[in-house]
Amino acid sequence: AVFRATISPIAAPRVRRGAADALRTHSGPDMAELQRDDSYALGDDEADAKMMQYVSSVSGRRRGSVSAAPVTKESIQNWQGPPVYPKSPDELARIKSAIAGSPALQVLFGHLSAAEIDQVAGALFVRETQAGELIIQQGADGDYFYIVDSGIFDIWVQRAPEIQPERVMVAAPGASFGELALMYNVPRAASVMCSEPGRLWCLDRECFQLLLVTSENTRQKEYEGFLAQIDVLSGLNRFELGRLSDLLAEQLFDDGEDIVRQGEHGSSVFFLLEGACRAYMAGEQGEFEVRLYSQQGEYFGEMALVTDEPRRATVRACDGGCVVLELKREDVDLSVGAIRERLIANAEEYPAYDTLAPN
Repeated sequence: AVFRATISPIAAPRVRRGAADALRTHSGPDMAELQRDDSYALGDDEADAKMMQYVSSVSGRRRGSVSAAPVTKESIQNWQGPPVYPKSPDELARIKSAIAGSPALQVLFGHLSAAEIDQVAGALFVRETQAGELIIQQGADGDYFYIVDSGIFDIWVQRAPEIQPERVMVAAPGASFGELALMYNVPRAASVMCSEPGRLWCLDRECFQLLLVTSENTRQKEYEGFLAQIDVLSGLNRFELGRLSDLLAEQLFDDGEDIVRQGEHGSSVFFLLEGACRAYMAGEQGEFEVRLYSQQGEYFGEMALVTDEPRRATVRACDGGCVVLELKREDVDLSVGAIRERLIANAEEYPAYDTLAPN
């Protein structure tokens, strides 16, 4: 079955005193019990070591600090990459389905490439949970990020020491929790307790932070370097290039797939990143080719930034497909004001499509 992300706000129920008291006094599962439990074996020494690190982190033996250490430039440079824990094809499919189907997970991972999503899936390790088991203690350090594979998990908030904890959400299969403490280096804002036995996919703090930071950092540097080589953008400073790189959306087009169509109204300009594409015009004699785009940095569709005229040609991916970076008109209007003028001023250097039509 394909699990969809579900975190459902619920009306605050009457708190069961046993559960609330457990949250107020719980110091974690007994270490010896968990060490003897064969259900935590993952099949190799590294996975077992990671699980024991997890067990230690939830058993009350946390670090003295109240928040996680921030990601530093040195930690990014020294990172050797994420570990890979073995999983069945079905488990990998469930993880990827959860990421694709959850708006919350798309906010976290939606900008990652397919290869980077594979890295995230590989770095997750499984945690078997039992009813009544405390997963996260409010106020503790953020050690792990979680995706629910199966089971039900109640999320509780204690708003003051003298007030009983209040159950505020229920996390079902496909849901996720625990990201805020890792993203912002703050203590846990809620407690999470397993109410129905299940499994969690866990990602440790270092992997969570560095997978997101290094991916975004690497991509931004790649885009900035690419944009700086485009003549029409060469005058932009580093700040402007950084702003512009944040606005670009990478689009992949298969061989023969239309990127823009003649006659349609458009609102984006496209920069060629990889591959090639051709521009075609339809006339009385049928469709004919008017231009080949094969050099990285060539762009098309810039007139859509200033006019509402229909597209003058169809641009179609060719020779195995292409990757383009899309910049939307509304993003240009709200960001680097000089880009529009630069693109339009440079447009006269490109021969009009209709001048290339056969006689």
